[in-house]
Amino acid sequence: MDSSSDTEIIRPEDITTIRTAVEESSTSDGEQLYLSIVWYSGKIGLAYYDVDTLQINIMLDTVENDDFTLLKRAIKQIEPTAIILSSKQDDRLVKSLKQTVHEVYSSKIKTGGSEQTEMAEILQYLPNIDFSLEICKRRILSLDLPAMPKHYTDTERVLYMSSLISFDNVAMVKAIGGVIKFLEKKRIGVELEDHNVRVPVLGFKVFSLKDQMTLDDSAFSALLIFHKESHPSVYKTGTSDSGKEGLSLFGILNRCKSQMGSRMLRLWFMRPLKNLQLIKERHDAVTFFSLPRNIEVLTTLQDCMKHIRNIPRILSKMVLAQASITDWQVMYKTVYHAIYIGDICRAQRSSIAIFQKVAKSFSEDLHRIATLISKIIDFDESSTQSRFVVRPNVDADLDEKKRTYNGLPDFMTKVAREELCKLNSDITECSVIYLPHLCYLLAIPKSENMVTEEDYEIPGLDFKFLSNNMLHYKSARTKELDTLLGDTQCEIIDHETSIMHRLQNTILEHSQVIYDVMEYAAELDCLMALSTCAREFRYVRPQMVEDDIIDIQAGRHPVQEICCSQFVPNDYCSKNGEGKIKILTGPNACGKSVYLKQVALIVYMSHIGSFVPAESATIGYVDRIFTRIKSLESVSIGLSTFMLDISQMSEALTCATNRSLVMVDEFGKGTESIDGLSLLCSSLHYWQAMETFCPHILVSTHFHSIIHRQILPQTPQLKFLTLDTLHNGEDLVFLYQIVEGHTSSSYASHVAAKVGLPQEIVKRGIEVSDLLRKKQPVHRVDSESTENNFKRCQAIVSNFLELDLDNDDVEKFLKEYVLTTYKD
Repeated sequence: MDSSSDTEIIRPEDITTIRTAVEESSTSDGEQLYLSIVWYSGKIGLAYYDVDTLQINIMLDTVENDDFTLLKRAIKQIEPTAIILSSKQDDRLVKSLKQTVHEVYSSKIKTGGSEQTEMAEILQYLPNIDFSLEICKRRILSLDLPAMPKHYTDTERVLYMSSLISFDNVAMVKAIGGVIKFLEKKRIGVELEDHNVRVPVLGFKVFSLKDQMTLDDSAFSALLIFHKESHPSVYKTGTSDSGKEGLSLFGILNRCKSQMGSRMLRLWFMRPLKNLQLIKERHDAVTFFSLPRNIEVLTTLQDCMKHIRNIPRILSKMVLAQASITDWQVMYKTVYHAIYIGDICRAQRSSIAIFQKVAKSFSEDLHRIATLISKIIDFDESSTQSRFVVRPNVDADLDEKKRTYNGLPDFMTKVAREELCKLNSDITECSVIYLPHLCYLLAIPKSENMVTEEDYEIPGLDFKFLSNNMLHYKSARTKELDTLLGDTQCEIIDHETSIMHRLQNTILEHSQVIYDVMEYAAELDCLMALSTCAREFRYVRPQMVEDDIIDIQAGRHPVQEICCSQFVPNDYCSKNGEGKIKILTGPNACGKSVYLKQVALIVYMSHIGSFVPAESATIGYVDRIFTRIKSLESVSIGLSTFMLDISQMSEALTCATNRSLVMVDEFGKGTESIDGLSLLCSSLHYWQAMETFCPHILVSTHFHSIIHRQILPQTPQLKFLTLDTLHNGEDLVFLYQIVEGHTSSSYASHVAAKVGLPQEIVKRGIEVSDLLRKKQPVHRVDSESTENNFKRCQAIVSNFLELDLDNDDVEKFLKEYVLTTYKD
């Protein structure tokens, strides 16, 4: 463990005293919140300690780009007293944090010489080793929570903590370890206590941003929101990045035309909203693009989106003066089509939020950038020479140098004739050539009598080198040309490079408008992608309301419906007074799991701003979707499948609110049926007792005893549903239609027969099931009939009862009957 075994643990009766002291000391200062931040592998993990509640609030790992928009919102929401970071945290994160802290705490940070001191008090750094994953895990497991029994072994402590914290969220675990270390170092709340008294931690609580709905990795996996298919050759590369999006909700809805749009849509999927105003703005845009009269506008904008590229990458190359001519071409095409997009958006009605953003942000600076690029860069000549070439009439000095350079061939021919007249008569030809850096040279063919270097010497000429049987010299005339004309080509290149730098600087000065173009173009691309899918798959706009209600009419599973020829839609209604707890029973393979995922996906899609697969839907905002559908094996903590199921259920019981949606699929099947049934019933009874604060709960189960034995109290909050079937003798027909009521059997034998299980096994299964249901003994099936064995045993017993133990030979009896029977 991270702490000493001699450390004294604060007793529960001491916590009240400490909390009172803390409250008195913090009355004038407000809340004391200590936030730890870890950005790891593209995900942000947050954990903050609240001195008032003595709890550590944690946020599950969330994808975060280097713009840190989510982190900025979190800091503005929390307003921590101090922010804890690793000393080796990414510089981009530190820079963004300093800007955000200055914005949030501008009224608190003093001006003058003490500003750096105030900033240093807010941003606290710990050694990077304190954020090591294994050390942070040990630090968490060393906590003595009041609710944890003191007699727990190390293994039991791991199991208990795993029910509170998902150790697969690596960034979050590191953030928790960091905040615990900071509390121990600064002794927050126990400054006046002895050093062997630890900072009290009462427990953990999951939080999310005010306008964001939460899903964990198990929910994303169970609902098939994302599904990565590995490349067939992934075993060769040894990396997990070689793959593509498979059959998933994101794979279906991602119709973005630009790479930036696809990235933003993925962020939308990973950060669903619960801000009804933002959701409404997205729905309004999707409605606009879905109307038939606006199809031409949609098509034109999508054609333009194909030319919107990753300009921030090019800007970063411009800062280093490493932009290639291809980068300039991409920049020009992007800006040109961005101008076109801006003109189209300005021509539309202004009530659509994205059109207002585009009209405001796609300013005249774009026109200036496009005009400068088109007037300065000669793209045809640049492609030919593979370098930056400036158009004529941009710079007079450059044009003069180019005219001089273009007139050099004729001029050098004239100079060559003059030089030839000055040479010996045995030299019949010569030429004047221009080489970069060497400037002008007199080239003379090598004659047969020139064997050694001494033979190359010619009076009045300075020999330079021999190449391709041509002797190169410097004459007085070529030296004069060097002085008058200089290294013309290099001067031209240097001049054009100077113009390129000035152009780059101008573009970088207006880079903010380009970043705005990227952001709003990506957002527009996402909205058009959602509208394309809404029109293609016949989705409808959900009505988002403040009320605590989920009412779906004729809902469909967005992924399943494209995989089958005919999908049967179903309703779902959950609200106070109408039954917020639904228990779903039905035969195996009748569609229970599909129905659960269908409801969750429709609610989820409405919160990312998409239309939903239904005839109509009225949905109140949901703060979190919990799923106990699929067990994700954990390599970080050695937990059994059933323990993982229990952990998921425990999280739902602990964290779900009346605004949460809880999906439970066949909970309890991983253990003995009585134990599983009792745990499920206890959980449902706990939610029943919450009454109006009960979450929206949909449970599928094969524990029919819940209904037959009436284990749960019958309240208006509880309703039983089943999927209708037709059972005619040996045939079982699934209708896939949700109806009120319940089923009496899972019809496992019918499903087994349909999938090709041998008939004798199916028949025997039915026999055993009937015997167990009637509480009768199950006899073994042998090669010889059970009846013959019974008769043989009966004969032995009868002969034994007739045996006179005093007079008859017992050994003879055993040899004749018992031993012979066992031998046979």
